[in-house]
Amino acid sequence: MNHYFPAMHSTFSSEALQDFVNTHYDVGSVVGCRLLTRGLNDTYRVDTERGRFVLRVYRTPWRSRTEVDYELDVLTYLNDCNIPVSAPVKNCAGTFTTEIAALEGTRLMTLFTYAKGSIPRLDPEISAEYGRTVAKIHQATDNFSSHYRRFNLDFQHLLYEPLERIRPTMTQYGGDVTYIESWIKTITAHVSIELLDFGFCHGDFHDWNTHLDEGILTVFDFDCCGKGFRAYDLAVFLWNLKTNYKGKETENWSSFLEGYREVRPLSEADLNAIPFFVAARRIWLAWIYLTNEDVWGTAIVNERFFQSFVDQLQEDERELGIPLTGLS
Repeated sequence: MNHYFPAMHSTFSSEALQDFVNTHYDVGSVVGCRLLTRGLNDTYRVDTERGRFVLRVYRTPWRSRTEVDYELDVLTYLNDCNIPVSAPVKNCAGTFTTEIAALEGTRLMTLFTYAKGSIPRLDPEISAEYGRTVAKIHQATDNFSSHYRRFNLDFQHLLYEPLERIRPTMTQYGGDVTYIESWIKTITAHVSIELLDFGFCHGDFHDWNTHLDEGILTVFDFDCCGKGFRAYDLAVFLWNLKTNYKGKETENWSSFLEGYREVRPLSEADLNAIPFFVAARRIWLAWIYLTNEDVWGTAIVNERFFQSFVDQLQEDERELGIPLTGLS
């Protein structure tokens, strides 16, 4: 009997996965398989005689079976609604997922259609198309329901759960946790959740999770999706602009909103909530880094990590121009 040393996050052999797809999928003979990214999940590019696909190996215990099934459920729904997405492909057994025994436990595997094109560099015209695309997703999923359970993108998921992990680690590195707590109090005090549009959200909607090909924007990586505040879904795009498009965020954001409103109305309450959800995004993202050491390791978590985290929130505070709740 073989005894293997326990693993946190194993990496599957591309050659073995090539044989696996050949055996378990009717997509033509596989001519190549290579690892694209190793992250919260592992993603491989699969080339066959019939075309290109993407194989995702979900990390355990990052996503449960029912959470994965929810994601695949909504992707199938959107694909049926003719929304351009990277859609799941059924295996020869007629299911979207296959369970694989890995060193760290059972991992789920799913094959997806490949999003044609490449990641675009944002400009006002392309940002408007992003606005229209996310509006179409929101519009299409207004009546979507699934019997699979999944977390909501609410204050519990975006703020309170992250705070429980941020508090001890930030304290360890001498950070001022009361500043983060004041931000959370400010967000919850100023965002009237009863007035907000609540429904399906992509959860990570920015240019790195799309490909543009001949004017068609195809969306992928719904790993952070769930029902939540639509204002948060829009705030993720603004967060990306503020992070990666310094000096160009204003014109791109204006075009994005125009594109969104071409398809779907945006209430004043949702619009006013967006800057607060940008800060919520930063808090959630810090939590993601702190809770996934098998992806990024622990070397990135240090005084500079928390100083950068605070610097970004202070920039948000200056732009809002309001005092934080409970901060003297």
